Amino acid sequence: MATVNKPVGSHDTSDSLYALFKQRLLTLQLAEQQQLIACLGGGADSQTILDLLDRFRHDFPHYRYLAIHLDHAFHPSSGEWAQGLVADCQRRNFPMLCEALPVKTGARISKEAAGREARYQRLSELGDSNAVFLLGQHRNDQIETFLLQLKRGSGPKGLAAMAPLSQRGSEGKMQQWFRPLLDVSKQAIYDYAHARQLHWIEDDTNYDTTIERNFLRHDIIPKLEQRWPHFGDAVLRSAQLCAETQGLLEQLLADRVNPHMQTDGALATRWLQTASPDLQRGVLRYWLQVQQATMPSYAQLEQLRTQMLLTTNDTQPQVCWANCCVVREVAENKDRLLRLQARP
Repeated sequence: MATVNKPVGSHDTSDSLYALFKQRLLTLQLAEQQQLIACLGGGADSQTILDLLDRFRHDFPHYRYLAIHLDHAFHPSSGEWAQGLVADCQRRNFPMLCEALPVKTGARISKEAAGREARYQRLSELGDSNAVFLLGQHRNDQIETFLLQLKRGSGPKGLAAMAPLSQRGSEGKMQQWFRPLLDVSKQAIYDYAHARQLHWIEDDTNYDTTIERNFLRHDIIPKLEQRWPHFGDAVLRSAQLCAETQGLLEQLLADRVNPHMQTDGALATRWLQTASPDLQRGVLRYWLQVQQATMPSYAQLEQLRTQMLLTTNDTQPQVCWANCCVVREVAENKDRLLRLQARP
């Protein structure tokens, strides 16, 4: 653990970043007493989010504020780090929750991915039904995410990387996940943290280049930006274009698919029998997204398409991946219904 408090940044830098943060947060048109939650990991980025939100709290006291840290105990010093975060929030008189959150790991389970999913689930449980969760991801994280998705062969949805604002939940509990620093560089965040004399954690595992994201961060992206100084800007533009393409595709698919979805989420498929394979795959992806399912790989999606749409027998085929299963049923009108279920 390393804490840094040397004030090498300028107050002009910190004030300009706060002005940007405040402007972006106010564009959400927050309701009176709406809950704003800083998601703390302990690094300079999340500590900057906390400090910005603390400044916002003093300017706008009519909202409700909370910081949350969830400790997965991935690092031997994580308990000590958590206590440091608690002490910092106590010093600020900033409301905070700190919890241990064990994560299931195994040979075929990504510790980082499992931790991320567990965090989102627990954060959602702890927040109000209309809470806004503030995340510290920044420009460098966005570039890394784009390249990781490219490596995995993702389409427009994956290459859109992280959205500045997204929603999760269902009717009665629709929470917002806000990344106000997504176009702000890591260096600008360090400058702010130094200027404000913040204390943060430098996790030594962030330099372990056997981890894919760290390999990109330390070995690949610096070389790309040295060769092409505007490479990062081009990546951000491509991610934005992919996000716009995905958004337009979802609008068009909604008009085609929603009339065939039943109130319980089942999808009628007779109309898809003669559609092109591309449209069939697009419809299945859209339907699974609406059902908030874990997205299958291309191979799994193709298995789903062929088993559910192309087989002609009257059996009830089943295709499973991750924590999901899709089964096919025959409706009273002889249409075939696809239904998403939790994997046994």
